[in-house]
Amino acid sequence: MRKSRIASISILTLASVCGVLRAEDFVINFFDAAFLPTSVTLEVGDTVTWNHVAGSHVLTSGIPGGTPGTVEEPGALFEATIDPQNPTFTYTFDQMGQTYGFFDANNPAQIGSITVLDDTLVFDVGVVDNAYIPVTIEIFEGDSVRWVHEPMEMLHTVTSGITGGDPGTIYEPGFLFNEESSDTNPIFQYTFDTPMDLPYFCIPHVNFGMTGEVIVQSRFIRGDADRDSSLTIGDAITILSYLFQGATASSCLDAMDIDDGGQVNIADAIALLGYLFSAGATPAAPFPSEGPDRSSDSLICR
Repeated sequence: MRKSRIASISILTLASVCGVLRAEDFVINFFDAAFLPTSVTLEVGDTVTWNHVAGSHVLTSGIPGGTPGTVEEPGALFEATIDPQNPTFTYTFDQMGQTYGFFDANNPAQIGSITVLDDTLVFDVGVVDNAYIPVTIEIFEGDSVRWVHEPMEMLHTVTSGITGGDPGTIYEPGFLFNEESSDTNPIFQYTFDTPMDLPYFCIPHVNFGMTGEVIVQSRFIRGDADRDSSLTIGDAITILSYLFQGATASSCLDAMDIDDGGQVNIADAIALLGYLFSAGATPAAPFPSEGPDRSSDSLICR
């Protein structure tokens, strides 16, 4: 696990988290001896279209002399002529947290980059008036929590675990972190890489009820009800068994909610079977790769 202190950090707005995120198409124009812009930052699923304006070019992924077998290898992902007869080329980027180089093989001094953002977020918790606000926060593995001390507030701590917690476990006081929260140390940030339900407390004020909890959910693939990382008829059977045969509830009910409707019902099993065998609609995100479900409902994934 990683921890760091920072003075400021940019995060996605609440509208981005709760709203529908739509793929975007970014445009890079090729001129005689240059292309603009030279770098683009986008999200997974977005596309980039290279357009011909002037000259003759060979758009090539990677970098000149890049390492074979990596995304830096020239042409490993794509190679396309950009000229009056072939005026455009479009590529969709589906791997998050990656930076891709590209260049013009006819003018290899011209090198650009595409950065695909990952899907992690940073959540703020206020340390104010002998309380953590909010007291409980739900995030996903890979996300971070940033505790922000209110100016002129008395000294507190952000201490993982519980008083008297079992040694060698996450419940042991300070097992994961034990940080001062004060005017001289106003920001503490911690990245959670493992699913867990983590209580924490303020050492000076635990007897006044100053405690909190971070619920770290697991990333999952929508439809992977049996959590074997693939979608098969077995997943539909798992959903039906849960609904009608009293099977033990999955630790990840969210994976069973195929349409992300906020509940698990027979329509989810039917939708999954339709996708598998009748060219039906694909499951809602996160799909086909593991990811978080930022939609607002009561289903969680342990």
